[in-house]
Amino acid sequence: MYHIKNDQRSIRSSEMLYDGLTKLMQEKPLHTIKVKDLVEASHVGRTTFYRNFDEIEDILRLRCDQVFDGLVVYLIEYIQQHGWESSAPLLKPLLRYFYLHSEIIELLMNANRLDIVQSTFHRVLEPFKLQTIERFGLEEDYQDYIMTIRIGVATNILFHWIETGKKQAPDELADKLSEVITNMATINQML
Repeated sequence: MYHIKNDQRSIRSSEMLYDGLTKLMQEKPLHTIKVKDLVEASHVGRTTFYRNFDEIEDILRLRCDQVFDGLVVYLIEYIQQHGWESSAPLLKPLLRYFYLHSEIIELLMNANRLDIVQSTFHRVLEPFKLQTIERFGLEEDYQDYIMTIRIGVATNILFHWIETGKKQAPDELADKLSEVITNMATINQML
């Protein structure tokens, strides 16, 4: 768990720790990095680390949360501009956003910690559950399934796209995949 106070010193320390961790992760696997290595690379004290974080992975959780909070702001702005009539109300802005903000996902992919991305995605979309129920007209018992399907599809597309170097333009990929996803309703279409 992380516990960053809303003051400049804590914020700056957390940024220094993140920068130090990213440098270390370029040299060796996450699971081999010790707090001692991290505080040396970050030029902060051990006490500073433990004042803000319980474990090293919490630095990645914090950055992931920050990036996904930015995604929520971007999604809200996107929906206000384009409305829900778009054929890809989640995928297109998601790919556009992560075209520029994929560093944390790349780090977590290299560390084999995509679980952090998925749990963060669930957290940021939780407030939109009611809209999901209204949009699909389903009973409340089924809302978690809809969210899980949407997050699973979106994150797996995102992970593969980033892993292969983001070769396709975000809008082009979203349009092509939205067409395919829309037509994947039956078993024989999936096989």
